[in-house]
Amino acid sequence: MFAALSPCPVPRAPCPAPRAPRPARFGHTSPMKNPARLGLASAAAIVVANMVGTGVFSTLSYQVHALPDEAAILWLWLIGGLAALTGALCCAELGAARPRSGGEYSLLTDLIHPAAGFAAGWISMVAGFAGPIAAAALAFSAYLGKLWPIAEAWPVSIALILVTLISALHMLRVEIGAQFQIITTVFKLVVMFAIVGAALLWAPEHAATRGDTLGLMSSPEYAVSMVYVAYAYFGWNAALYVAAEVRDPQRNLPRALVLSTLAVTMLYIAVNWAFLRLVPFSELVRVDPAALTVENELAVGFLAGRALFGESGAMIVGAAIALTLVSTVSAMVLAGPRVLATLADDWRPFARLGARHSGGAPRAAILVQWLLIIVLLVTASFEFVVNFIGVSLSLFNMGVMVGFVADRIRRPDRVRPFRVPFGIPCALLFLLINGWMMVYLAINQTLAVLVSVGAIVLAALLYVPIRHHAPKVVL
Repeated sequence: MFAALSPCPVPRAPCPAPRAPRPARFGHTSPMKNPARLGLASAAAIVVANMVGTGVFSTLSYQVHALPDEAAILWLWLIGGLAALTGALCCAELGAARPRSGGEYSLLTDLIHPAAGFAAGWISMVAGFAGPIAAAALAFSAYLGKLWPIAEAWPVSIALILVTLISALHMLRVEIGAQFQIITTVFKLVVMFAIVGAALLWAPEHAATRGDTLGLMSSPEYAVSMVYVAYAYFGWNAALYVAAEVRDPQRNLPRALVLSTLAVTMLYIAVNWAFLRLVPFSELVRVDPAALTVENELAVGFLAGRALFGESGAMIVGAAIALTLVSTVSAMVLAGPRVLATLADDWRPFARLGARHSGGAPRAAILVQWLLIIVLLVTASFEFVVNFIGVSLSLFNMGVMVGFVADRIRRPDRVRPFRVPFGIPCALLFLLINGWMMVYLAINQTLAVLVSVGAIVLAALLYVPIRHHAPKVVL
């Protein structure tokens, strides 16, 4: 009689072991909703392609104008790489312990407060992705204009067409976008290595521009110039935006973040050395004392190609760099909507934006990002976009580092699949470099700082009326 009431009445087979409970987490996303489709190569390609693009190919002229010294500029890129590497190491530890898409949104929600994450999610959509995509598309137009004079008269239209086509591609299956990303990223790296190799072999001799290196490195202009370098390095945490879609994230996320950041840092220093060796300062910046105007050259690679091989070389190098910018746009179009989709998974009022079709792509989020890019392309200048991006993302990344230190102190016994040696000193070094940059930016680029801080405050205020929908944070 009692056997009939037993969950295993006959000895035909052993009772199945009870399922382990799912780990507590914040938000409403089911683990099965976003199956892991991306391997180490795809994750690393996303990091490299997000980092390498507009900044390294277009911002050198802004640094040259303020810092007329080659050694000071190369040190600037090394310091920027050091900051990116310390940030990547700390985020590798955080991401391995919390393999969830969303980047700063997910980390700040978990580490600090849902309000901080909410503000980071919305601002990251603009400053972290829509803005850089707009800047990369405009840089693509600048290079294409050198190759095709008709395009020079329609830079915004060309940028709009590029963004629309790439967004449409990533509305297809995730695997299609990932394969496209790997191919275009490999091409991008080949182009950069080719530029460095050509400079080593065939660069024409011209006198290096020398100045007071130490004096410039301690000047306010040096700290302000860091914003262009920081902009070029943004993307070192890109794998975190698709963390939930990475296979074996405890191993692959740290590898993708750290190895990619190291490789890009060395490549950036080499490429800028090549550009400085190939292109005189006078061609990078054209100053008109009478009109009090400064014209910065965005198509630096075009000038480098011309210095190497004449006009035909300029056309070839310019075309190759234009194609690498397609990879940059593609990487950010792939990663950006994952922030909005993750936020939508957590916040029920925005749930429709997180919907994915059978191929895994968050089409509604991609569409929202596309609309934001269109607004920026039509209304903002390249320089303003770069400054806004630099300030906003630096503040959020500094917030993540503060959360990292607090998490280490508050929860020293937390399970960490990847643990950074000297983690707290790494985070403090990141905060020191970025804090130094932010102080001088607030003094010398007050408008950019005010606009960025105002946007963050506005996003935080929007949190108040819907705070009862905030995800429950489990520390």
